[in-house]
Amino acid sequence: MSGSGQAKQYIAFEVGDEIYAVDVMLVESIERMSQITRVPHSPFEVLGVINLRGDVIPVMSARRMLGYEEKPADDATRVAIVQHDEYRVGVIVDRVTEILSIPQDRVQWGVEALGGKRKVVISGLINLQDKPVMIMDIPRTLESLLN
Repeated sequence: MSGSGQAKQYIAFEVGDEIYAVDVMLVESIERMSQITRVPHSPFEVLGVINLRGDVIPVMSARRMLGYEEKPADDATRVAIVQHDEYRVGVIVDRVTEILSIPQDRVQWGVEALGGKRKVVISGLINLQDKPVMIMDIPRTLESLLN
């Protein structure tokens, strides 16, 4: 599919001053923040679990996954419930902004120049007018955190 002009949809969100996106097919829902129950001995990126309509969902901080400092949740903070294979997790983001429809030939895949934590989390880059949008690789991120 890479290299074709076929459009793919992404949910765009903000973390800090930057814009990130996730393949819309991986996103089950966008939820408001709810009470997080801490889980002892969890990986640094995992804040705990939430109860979502009777299901217990682990919740990860996009800020921690991307190397940002934590900030308190506010009215714009959201939890993106993402699913890949048997994993279903919440990713806390500062603000969900829009749904993007991007032709795949406008995506730069393989952004090896990124350093640190972003190298595992980011798989592509979209140049959207004056602001780059970084595509989060949910499957690879989950694999690195859970294995």
